[in-house]
Amino acid sequence: MLNPLETTTIGAFPKPNYVPVRDWFDLAHQKGVMDSAETTLQYNLDIQKNKDIHEPLFLRATEEILGVQLRAGVSIPTDGEVRRENYIHYHCRHLAGFDFSQLEHRVLREGAYETDLPAIRGEIKHSGKNYSAHDYLASQALSSRPIKFTLPGPLTILATTADCFYDDRPKLNATLAETLNKEILALVEAGCSYIQVDEPLFARSVKDALDFGMEGLERCFHGVPKSVTRIVHMCCGYPEHLDDHDYKKADPLSYHQLSKAIDEAAFDQISIEDKHCCNDLSLLEKFQYKTVIFGSVAIASSRLETIEEVVDRLKAAMDHIDRKRLVIAPDCGLGLLSANLAEAKLRVMCQAAALV
Repeated sequence: MLNPLETTTIGAFPKPNYVPVRDWFDLAHQKGVMDSAETTLQYNLDIQKNKDIHEPLFLRATEEILGVQLRAGVSIPTDGEVRRENYIHYHCRHLAGFDFSQLEHRVLREGAYETDLPAIRGEIKHSGKNYSAHDYLASQALSSRPIKFTLPGPLTILATTADCFYDDRPKLNATLAETLNKEILALVEAGCSYIQVDEPLFARSVKDALDFGMEGLERCFHGVPKSVTRIVHMCCGYPEHLDDHDYKKADPLSYHQLSKAIDEAAFDQISIEDKHCCNDLSLLEKFQYKTVIFGSVAIASSRLETIEEVVDRLKAAMDHIDRKRLVIAPDCGLGLLSANLAEAKLRVMCQAAALV
């Protein structure tokens, strides 16, 4: 008898209204644009001064979000990243060298987006205090299943902050990877068995990914034992708001260009989009060693998929990859959706996975 396909989520989840952190997704709902500068400055003023006061609210939200995933049938849930104003800068706030007060204006995503970003104005050093272990243990205590913990990858951090110090991208990437390795090893010590590093910039910057990005990922996971599942997520990017169908995403052919390096790299699972971009499924045949986390519901569309269409796509995928190396997930984080729609999509996804 075949085991059911595993299911997971990628990271972000819509934040309940009582959570004292506003993130990019909240502003996308309100303004139709992800204004990262506003969320950065709001966090500066409020959250850092009142961490202990807000802790019960973060725990309440985490329990609620975990409950949604577990009820839907997700086998490897995440904490929904409810403590983060965005998943990238939250890590950077725990490092020396970053300036979150005097932001720098930058144009990003090949001109598709511009904003003011935290600046690197000195040597980056890890503080020695591991936020990840605290956040993981607080969340795991609320879940009946092992949770996955997510962190931003070094190339993605590099591309969404303003470097005013290093002027050496490979060196900066390696330095950031060392800080992530410290957090990852702390997660291992705390008992976390699913650790995911997000590198959506790989799909946009294939040359950087191949020149020094893969090396950065291996630095992130250096020293992690085989008992821990090492995961890398590579989506093609978020739009500015829900149902923004004209948004310029990364070329999904990037997956084909990166596939050989991914398959040879020292991690266990690769998470890719499929629902949005509808890959040529021969891509899956290029992964001979990696387990593929296969994006099966759209995270930027208000349309609710049917169980039948998800089942059909999963059956087609299994013509190209052993089902033992297939995990089912949304394309990316669910933060652009309403809480009700996020839960509905997860239910469809999990019911489809159970039927295949």
